[in-house]
Order: sequence, then structure tokens, then C-alpha cells
Amino acid sequence: MRRYGLMNIGYGKLTWPRVTEPLITCYCLGVEDLELLSGEELHIPNSFLVIVNGHILGKHGRPQHFADAMRKLRRTGKIWEFVSVFVNEKQEDFMVLFYIASDGGRVCRPLVIADKGVSRIKEQHMIELRDGARTFDDFLQEGLIEYLDVNDENNALIALYEGEATPETTHIEIEPFTILGVYAGLIPYPHHNQSPRNTYQCAMGKQDLGNIAYNQLCRMDTLLYLLAYPQRPLLTTKSIELVGYDKLGAGQNATVAVMSYSGYDIEDAMVMNKASLDCGFGCCIVLKKYSAVNQKYENGALDRILRPGRTQERERVLDDDGLAAPGEIIRPGDIYINKESPIETRGQLKSAAALADIKCRPNVQTFKGPEGESCVVDKVALCSDKNNNLCIKFIVRHTRRPEVGDKFSTRHGQKGVCGTIIQQEDLPFSERGICPDLIVNPHDFPRFYGYLMMVFLI
Repeated sequence: MRRYGLMNIGYGKLTWPRVTEPLITCYCLGVEDLELLSGEELHIPNSFLVIVNGHILGKHGRPQHFADAMRKLRRTGKIWEFVSVFVNEKQEDFMVLFYIASDGGRVCRPLVIADKGVSRIKEQHMIELRDGARTFDDFLQEGLIEYLDVNDENNALIALYEGEATPETTHIEIEPFTILGVYAGLIPYPHHNQSPRNTYQCAMGKQDLGNIAYNQLCRMDTLLYLLAYPQRPLLTTKSIELVGYDKLGAGQNATVAVMSYSGYDIEDAMVMNKASLDCGFGCCIVLKKYSAVNQKYENGALDRILRPGRTQERERVLDDDGLAAPGEIIRPGDIYINKESPIETRGQLKSAAALADIKCRPNVQTFKGPEGESCVVDKVALCSDKNNNLCIKFIVRHTRRPEVGDKFSTRHGQKGVCGTIIQQEDLPFSERGICPDLIVNPHDFPRFYGYLMMVFLI
């Protein structure tokens, strides 16, 4: 990608169904309709089945000629660029099958088209791209680049670099790292890892804590986990720069010692420094939403929010408007909405005087959080729902620190749990006085043989 200067193509696109174009095109290119053929005609030696999106469409006598025509139409923009063309000549039976796919769910990625090993993209094309005279869509429409899915790649010979192309090469990679997806592109030096370890990281990368968006503190998510002190990685990849992963960090850089220390670091466990945790290492923030609706009933009665009487300890977080005030520490059992509801809610609409005298019952909203832990009312928002009822939303913030049993992982899929937390005074240190944030047992390394772990050995 860097070599060809096409920085805006991403890692591939998910296709969406467009099935009418290939059907009409197949019949125009000589495919005989299945309904017009007998069983004997389908099984003659020169009968090649054409299958579109899993359904048999008909037969064709020259599958390779048909495939070349379909690819030429795709490269000239006559049919959709995400139509897949695949000739399966290695079928178990004698019959050659010709597959065409235009349905959704297929991940396609762009490749440079090569004619007998020579790239179609020339220096002049790159100059025009640099000057803004061309875009990526122009390369696609002019047949210089095309999208291939996993079936299309079976009929292609792809070279990593232009210098490695042979006369049999059909495509050249725009950049070798585009073979990887977004999550795999975050792994530094993935070619030093075993493939299962890269697979593990692609799964665990979705579980990491960090930032989610620039507006994360202005949102009203039902449940949101954020890392208190996220950091950008010391070692980055080109994929990280392209997707902007370094702008919103999702992890922390740790000082790691590799040594045997106590019996709490066997298997995948590790020893953590209590002083590092006190300084915020691995600390996360949990934001949870609580909401309530001031409902309007059939007879015109409304729920009412009352001014607190200040007679109960449970009302200490309430403001003068009867709602919990932002910044207050809230504990389990505290009232965050001092509300009352009318007892009589049905019948005909009542007058204003009758509504003022209507009897009500207390309907306070009580906080039911974790016992023994204090949370903070982060923010309060007032809005209306689709029925024009007053809707009150609270965000309660809770700060958590790592505990024994919490899971940690590197970007190479090396996962482990916290085995114990030890005071910094009882931990080893280097000759420069550096004390590690965590200690990893060296006996784990034979299990991860061949993996690259970016650590500071002390």
C-alpha cells in the first residue's frame, strides 16, 4: 500500500447482495438455462455446470473462456466489482464446476492486476494519483485494481512484491501487510509468532480496555468500561497509523521482569507490584446508566419529583430539585430520585384543581450498587421520550483496580492472570533502582517458543 501510494483503500470491504447483474450476463455469454436441458445433456463430457450463489443456473461448454469474459466485464465496470468468479477444476467427479458469487458476507480485498507478471500500474498513474488527478475508484474502473474474495484467490497467483512476479503471476499485493485484517495489523512483528498465537490475539484484542471515542465522556451508554490511564504503544505498525489506533490508546506499557519469584507465578500467573497499582496501573472506570421516566397517566395525573426533606440519611445525595447531584458519592440504598406516583391513574381527565388534590404514594428510586464500594454520580441528563414524558438519566462512575484473578495480555496473544500482589519493598530491582510492574515466570517461555515478547528485561 505504501509502495503504490494507495493509502485510502483500507483492508477490504464487506460485499452486499446484487444478484441481477450476473444472472443476465451469464445468459448473454452463452449459459444454457437448466430448465431447457435434460438429464442426459447435463452429463455429457463437455458439460460444465454454472452455479450462482449456490444454485445451479445452467451449463457452459467453455468454462475458461467464460471466466475470462466475466473477469473482463468486471474490470471494465460492466458488472459489479464484488462479483466473484471461480473455476473449480479439482472437483472429485469428472465435471468442472463454475462458481459465481454476488451475495453478502464475503470479505473482498483489492489487488493490483498483473499481465504476465507485469503490473498494470505504471509510474504515470502514481504521478497522477499524487497530483490528485486520479482516485482509488479510477484505478478500479480502469481495470488496474480489482477486488478478490477467498474463492477468486484460488484461481490467482499472487506475488508479494513486484520484483518477485513471474510470467504466471496474475496479481501483485498493494502492500504485504494488507493480507492481515484490522486486529491482526495491530500485532507488531506477526511473522515472528506462530499462527495460533496471532489468532488468539485477534480474539482477545476485542476485549481490551481503553478509549472508545473522542466523545466517550459525553455519551449515555448503558455500560461502558474505560481505562483510566491509556497509553499509546511504544512499538507501532503501519496498520496502527492507518486506522488511528495510536490516537485512542487501548493498553499500557509495562516494565516486566522475567524471573521465578514465589509460587504465585506458575503456569500463566504473574506477580504484580502494589505500588504500580496504587499509581493507576491497570485501573479502569466503569460507567453505568440508570434511568427513570416521569409518566403521564390516563386521567391526566403525573409522577412528581419532590424536594427532599433532609430527614433521612438516604437522601444525602439529593439536590434541592429532588435528583441526585453530580459529583456526589452514592452508596447502596441511597435515593437518587425522590419521586411519588398517583394512586388513582385511570378514568376521565380531571381538572387542574382535582389533580392537585389527588392522593400519591412514595415511589423513590434507590441505588442498588455493589456492597462495600462507593460510586460517584458522574452526570445527570433530562430529556423526553417519544410519548413526551420527562426522562431522567444518571451516569454512575465506579473506579476499579486490578485484583487477583484479573486477566492481562500482550499484543502477541500471551495471556495470564494476576496471581498475587506484593508490596514494592519486597520486589527485586535493577542496579539502576528500577522496580518491575509485574513479574513473569521464565518457565512459560518454552510454551511460547518462537514468540516475540516486547519486555524490558531487568
